[in-house]
Amino acid sequence: MSEKKSRLRKELNKKYRFIGLDPKDVAFFAAIILGIAAAVFAVFGIVKLVRSGKLEKMVGKMFEKKEAPAPVEPDAVYTASVIAVGDNLYHMNMIEAGANENGPWNYDFLYEHVLDEIQAADVAIVDQETVLTKDHEAVEAYPTFLTPVEAADALVKAGFDVVYSATNHADDKGPEPILETVSYWRTNYPEITLLGLHDSAEDAAEIRVREVNGIKIAFLNYTYGTNMAISDGVVEDYMIDEFSQGSEYVGRMIQKAKSMADCVIVIAHWGIEDDTMPSEYQKQWAGFLLRQGVDVVIGGHPHVLQPYGRVKNTQGHEMVLFYSLGNFVSNMNFLPEVIEGMASFTIEKTVQNGETSVRILDETVKPMVMHYDGNRQNPAVYMMDDYTEELAEVHGSAAYMKEGEVTLENMRARFDEIMSAGVEVSTGIDLLDKHFDWDGNMY
Repeated sequence: MSEKKSRLRKELNKKYRFIGLDPKDVAFFAAIILGIAAAVFAVFGIVKLVRSGKLEKMVGKMFEKKEAPAPVEPDAVYTASVIAVGDNLYHMNMIEAGANENGPWNYDFLYEHVLDEIQAADVAIVDQETVLTKDHEAVEAYPTFLTPVEAADALVKAGFDVVYSATNHADDKGPEPILETVSYWRTNYPEITLLGLHDSAEDAAEIRVREVNGIKIAFLNYTYGTNMAISDGVVEDYMIDEFSQGSEYVGRMIQKAKSMADCVIVIAHWGIEDDTMPSEYQKQWAGFLLRQGVDVVIGGHPHVLQPYGRVKNTQGHEMVLFYSLGNFVSNMNFLPEVIEGMASFTIEKTVQNGETSVRILDETVKPMVMHYDGNRQNPAVYMMDDYTEELAEVHGSAAYMKEGEVTLENMRARFDEIMSAGVEVSTGIDLLDKHFDWDGNMY
């Protein structure tokens, strides 16, 4: 160290000791002084920010709640409302009620009290249980049926869009009425989707698809069999769609339908007459249809209501299942046969990033009553909500029931009792390819 620097340090040391400070503490006190100065400047800065309003904005931004990202909206959502009813079955009293010796026959009166429900739906489905004829002299009723074509006219006027006719009565009169029925629908009402009957093998191989509100809906219809087993070899196999064509065949048709449509509805004519619970045969076929990926199953034939609900398989696919909607129009006698149902549900199709998904929503069964008076006259279908005790008192089925049994209260109670039973399907397969008669007996 130079002599000059050494002399300067000695002089500084003397000065610091003179005022009572150790030279080593100088840096410490200098740091304190600088800190106080910085704090003073910070206070003045904060005051300035407060006065300008900038501090409030800065604090607000620090504690500002982050907005959640907006949900991704689907590209498109489409909906279609659907209703379905049961067996449209004209007995002779009903045929005579619409006959006219001096003018055209007409059956519009049967449906006038349920028109609003039918016409409000985007798709309305009905079972035309029997084949048709233009020849009024040829019409017949129970046990083998041949129904005037005016029944079809009335269904169209009422607002139905889909008509299925693969039923146990389809071949009551052999092949000619089947061909006449197909021709009548095709010629007079090409806009109506006819299911279950065909005039050629090529027609039977086609899948019926309706596009409604941007949704493609495929329809299939099968019956467990027919009453006229003796017609084997007379009525060609392709003329009537039957479960007895085999589960392999039905499965192929379902997969074909799925490749063509967004939603697949299968209409099944099955079960045991007058039994309000589904048979094992129905449960096995319902399980099979579930495994095939069917979206909705609508059942008929037992002439009485059976339960409905949702079923789900181990792969997570859900299916809405209406085991039986009972009759729609008939002259049947007993209370369970005149209490009936209108299935109702909505198909929702969602398109998201190019992927399409379909859900069935709001499924229910609305109660109805098939009315006729004590002389089997004045037949008409009513929604049960519109039916009255006065009508119940004169209902023609009272002659076949216990005294006091035909009341609106009893009708409601019986409907609720049947509908309260849960639905289930079977994993069994031993009955799928068997043949049964109308009473559930195996051939």
